[in-house]
Amino acid sequence: MGKPTLRQQAYARILDMIETGECPKGSVTSEVQLGRQLDMSRTPIRAALQQLELEGYVRIASKHGVLILDSSSQRVGDLLELIGSMALFAVGAAFPAGPEVLRAWSRGMSEAYRTLNDGDPEDIGALVAFEYELLNGLILRCNNSEMTKAFQTYASRLFWHRNVARWQAPYSGRTRVQVAKLIAAVAAGPEPFREALFDYLHTLKLTWR
Repeated sequence: MGKPTLRQQAYARILDMIETGECPKGSVTSEVQLGRQLDMSRTPIRAALQQLELEGYVRIASKHGVLILDSSSQRVGDLLELIGSMALFAVGAAFPAGPEVLRAWSRGMSEAYRTLNDGDPEDIGALVAFEYELLNGLILRCNNSEMTKAFQTYASRLFWHRNVARWQAPYSGRTRVQVAKLIAAVAAGPEPFREALFDYLHTLKLTWR
C-alpha cells in the first residue's frame, strides 16, 4: 500500500480532532485555521472537509467557516437504528445457513463478556469497546464489506467510544443485563434477538449524549 495522499492525511487528522474533542462539537473552524494546525495547503484541507461534510461530521458555510456538527437526538436515534437494523439483518441471514456456527460464536462472546466483568467490572472503556466488537463481529458475518464500512462510519459519527453514560449509574446494571441477553439471543434465533436488540437500543437512545 502506498503512502497516503495529502487529502487522506488531512481527512484522518481532522476526523481524529473531531472524535477526540480537539475540535469540539458545535464549534466553528476554517480551512485557513486547519491548514495552519496541520501545516498543509488549503487544497487537501478543502477536499477532506468536503468528504467529512458528506459523511455528516461538518457543515461548510461559505464565508462563515466550517461548523463541527453536534448530534441531535433525531440524528442519534436514526444512526442507532441503522446499526440495529444491520445487526438484525446479520443474525437473520446467518442463522438459517449456519445456526451451530452462530451458537458457537455466541458462547465465545458470552465467555469473553464474563471474563471482562470478572476482571474489572468498572473498566468502562473496555465495556464500550466490547460492545463495539460485538456489533462489528455480528455484521462481519454477512461478508458484506460495504455494510461493515457503514457500521464503522455510523459508530464514528456517534462518537461511540466517548459515549459511556449507559455504563454509569443509574443505568449500568440494566446495560450489563441487556448486553448479556443480547449475546445469548444470538444463539436463539432472529426473533429472540430482535426483542433483546430492541431493549438494548432503547437504553442506548436514552443515555446517548
